[in-house]
Amino acid sequence: MESRNYITVSELNFYLNRIIDAEELLHDMYLMGEVSGISYNKGNMYCTLKDEGAQIGVCCFGYERTYMPEQGEKVIMFGSPDYYTKTGRMSFVARRIEPFGKGRLHAELEELKKKLAEEGLFSDTHKKPAPRFALNICVVTSINGAVIKDIYSTVRRYNKLINIAVIDVQVQGKHAVKEICDGLKLADKGGFDVVILARGGGSFEDLMPFNSEEVARTIYDMDTYVISAVGHETDYTIADFVADSRALTPTAAAEAVAFDTARLIRDVKDELRVASKRLELRIASDKARSIGLIRSIMYTVGEELNKITARIDDLVRRAGNAEEKRFVDKEKAADILIHKLAALNPANLLKSGYFRAESDGRPVTGVSGLKVGSDIKLIASDGSAEAKIIAVRSGVPDISGHRSSKE
Repeated sequence: MESRNYITVSELNFYLNRIIDAEELLHDMYLMGEVSGISYNKGNMYCTLKDEGAQIGVCCFGYERTYMPEQGEKVIMFGSPDYYTKTGRMSFVARRIEPFGKGRLHAELEELKKKLAEEGLFSDTHKKPAPRFALNICVVTSINGAVIKDIYSTVRRYNKLINIAVIDVQVQGKHAVKEICDGLKLADKGGFDVVILARGGGSFEDLMPFNSEEVARTIYDMDTYVISAVGHETDYTIADFVADSRALTPTAAAEAVAFDTARLIRDVKDELRVASKRLELRIASDKARSIGLIRSIMYTVGEELNKITARIDDLVRRAGNAEEKRFVDKEKAADILIHKLAALNPANLLKSGYFRAESDGRPVTGVSGLKVGSDIKLIASDGSAEAKIIAVRSGVPDISGHRSSKE
């Protein structure tokens, strides 16, 4: 057995890889098939490409540089087969992927999305705020479908005040794009609060009018708030990206605009009650604060008044004391003057035993003018007497009765 010729697995895989590499027809070839089992890892895409009779594993390095297929989509891949010697596994290394058939529509749609996004049609900066209470709405849709009935019944379940207008347009077919654009322009001139662009679910081809560039630019140029409600939850169209908001379904769009009047009334009442309570609390707080301020002012003013009153009382008291002192001083001075005057009063002198002497009607102030035998008049406090000078003596008299000078 050991003498037989043999090769190892590594050698076999090496030769097989050499054969594949040497075959020029296998280099840079186009391979068509259906994609399945897509997965991503570290910037690479892995999947299986198959047809009715066979399949092969595919690896696409740096998948973001090429078209990204969906599960079950037919595509054309450009690349080369690769035989991995360590595992003995054949795979196809795709450098570029292109859609095939329906996939081409997807590719064109992705290109349009990219173009419009770069122009800013999808940007949130141009989207208008939703009106809080929309009372006039316009639905641009087919009047023959179930969509308008669902929207009308949903709105009326919450609100009977909203006015609902309908602009009938085709929502699929070759004339749908023009009619949708004309309907949106007409609605934009109608003075509505909200415009709903709506249709029910359908195939990818059925929804293509809502993926058109014309419809996208018409929505972008509108002044009215626009809700896009096209298809089911999983359906996304270009109209959804351009509109001010997207509703998952037409019914969801109706719920978005149909504010509940009964709930609104309850909310208003609740707000009024809360506001009333807040007002009561504020009034009570302001009242307490005012009372406190008044009391503080009264206390402060009272303290100041007490200080001023005490000061005035002190000044009055001091003024009274000063005036009383001045009066006492004046009274004392007057008493002194009175005593002095009393001492000088002749009548008082006469009462004390002194006489007033007159000679020929003139007062006698000394003895030098008197002569023996002259008549004089003596005036006392109780009357007068006539006298005659019998002797004249000079000198200072002694009031005790003794003479201090010679005769």
